[in-house]
Amino acid sequence: MKSSNPIVDKILTAAKARMVRFGYHKVTMDEIAADLRMSKNTIYLHFPGKIAIAKALVARIKNRINDHQGEIENKEKDPLKIISLNILFLQQELAPWFEFFLKDIQLELPELWQEFVDFRTEKVMELEKLVDVGIKKGKFRQVNPTLAVRAYLGAVNNIINPEILQQEGITFQQALETVMDIWSKGIVKEGKK
Repeated sequence: MKSSNPIVDKILTAAKARMVRFGYHKVTMDEIAADLRMSKNTIYLHFPGKIAIAKALVARIKNRINDHQGEIENKEKDPLKIISLNILFLQQELAPWFEFFLKDIQLELPELWQEFVDFRTEKVMELEKLVDVGIKKGKFRQVNPTLAVRAYLGAVNNIINPEILQQEGITFQQALETVMDIWSKGIVKEGKK
């Protein structure tokens, strides 16, 4: 989602490019200004500092996810397809952010990290209504939608965490694919009891 101010958009685009690649901690306002070939003072007219830029980037992520989910839900009627398309979009949208930026945010800006976690939780809990619709349409087994989604959310909260990803040597996308696979198919091989 773009703002109505092209200078703000340019600043956020340059900051995103650096922060996704190097993380929040290592990026300086001087580097962002140099990338833009503008003075730091011009940046400070729009953002009081690096924290404000990080907050604006997280707001952009949230807006983009909300917009995309709205588009999917307007086009698709099959709850499993909606869930799958949303998960795929989240993989593609969030994967670049996890290695450096979100890991730094978790450590350096815990309030902003918590805002992101709360948003992620809200998005996952929206799956509850889709699971309920899927049950009614016969697409899913009869399960408690709240428990099913909370089981998924528990996996997301405990596995898709920058520290766990680093410890296990897996990417955000690999972790999300594994969680979705286990959540949707279980761990028992077909034909085995």
